[in-house]
Amino acid sequence: MKPSPSTVAAYYTTLASGLDDLDRSLASAEFVSMASLRAALALIRAAHAGLTRLVGSLHLPGGAAWLDEYMDETSRLSDACRALRVGAAAIEGYSASASRLASALRAAAPSTAYLSLEVTRAIRACRRDAMAIKEENRVLVETRAEALALRLAETVPPDAKFTAFNGFRGVLCATRVLTSFLLTLLSWGVLHYCPDAAAAGATDCGAYFGAAFASALARAQQRAAVEAGRAAAACGSGGAMMHEFRRARTAVEQAKDAMERAGDVAAAASEISLRADALRSGCEDVIALIDDLFDEVVEGRKKLLDLCSGGN
Repeated sequence: MKPSPSTVAAYYTTLASGLDDLDRSLASAEFVSMASLRAALALIRAAHAGLTRLVGSLHLPGGAAWLDEYMDETSRLSDACRALRVGAAAIEGYSASASRLASALRAAAPSTAYLSLEVTRAIRACRRDAMAIKEENRVLVETRAEALALRLAETVPPDAKFTAFNGFRGVLCATRVLTSFLLTLLSWGVLHYCPDAAAAGATDCGAYFGAAFASALARAQQRAAVEAGRAAAACGSGGAMMHEFRRARTAVEQAKDAMERAGDVAAAASEISLRADALRSGCEDVIALIDDLFDEVVEGRKKLLDLCSGGN
């Protein structure tokens, strides 16, 4: 049988639209800001939900190889979700350290803040936490590299039979290419920036998945690669690149300078508090979205297993 053109084409159109939204987010906001991370997670969720729905319209045979391929891909996605959640939770913990520093600065009299042992300890704690997060998340990336697919360009197998299983194999391959890109972006944000030599080169998949999807993916990949290079040049490579995290760390360092120079400690405390609150709120949001994605993947796997086994 030939693929179902209307449903498959609609799926690719949905992905292209989501990529355009992500590209606009990357262009209008600071690199890997909370807005960009939310957009990336929303697109992964939409892709997975659409893929699961598509199965019902393609009349796929139960117990065939397509199900194993789907299970392998969603297992990788589930593993990536776990790693991303650990990274986001660690960064959320940094916001608590920053908030304690802000409280210590407020508690110290302006004239004695630079002498305060509590303030000094709080600054050291923030710095230790930042270094620990960088190291722990680097190790996490190394141990989960396969699941996280840390690359912008995902290779399309030259011998892939994209029409197999009524077009499902092609759709699954397109989803894998998209997910690899999005997981790379998310990993840069909440885990560790790990540049790829092939990052600037987008996958040439127009002949397989349609011009709209291919061009939208290429634009978003190129935008991400350029913005990542700029951010790395500005603040150094390595560590989580989330804008709100970098901004909170900068506020801590500025407070240290203000304390040493007997500057405006009250203003420094307010800035830290503002950045810590934004970081905590954003991380909570990202963690909730990751949890939702994980639950949807688990439910999708169960749904297709029930479908293939004749369950309800």
